[in-house]
Amino acid sequence: MTRQLLYVNMTRQIFMKKDRRPQDSDSPIETLRIERTQLSQAEFAVQCGIPLRTYQRWISGETEAKPTPRQWKTMMRLLQIESALEIPDDFGPIAVKENED
Repeated sequence: MTRQLLYVNMTRQIFMKKDRRPQDSDSPIETLRIERTQLSQAEFAVQCGIPLRTYQRWISGETEAKPTPRQWKTMMRLLQIESALEIPDDFGPIAVKENED
């Protein structure tokens, strides 16, 4: 069994329970995960080959997302993205602009 497959199997066993917390996010990529999949953050991250904490840093805006081509392809498939126009410009929270009066 390959190392990555073993990692995926072990992680699946750990995260078999769905995350039941309310799911709401200012992150465009996280919003797509919630709307288009039935996967928890952990399941989504594992299937994309991204460490969970790294994914959480991306969607919180703590670090800039730099997915590999393989991770991009998997995310696009899981999120049912068919056009580059559907890909968010940033993974982190969307900054709300205040009215300039």
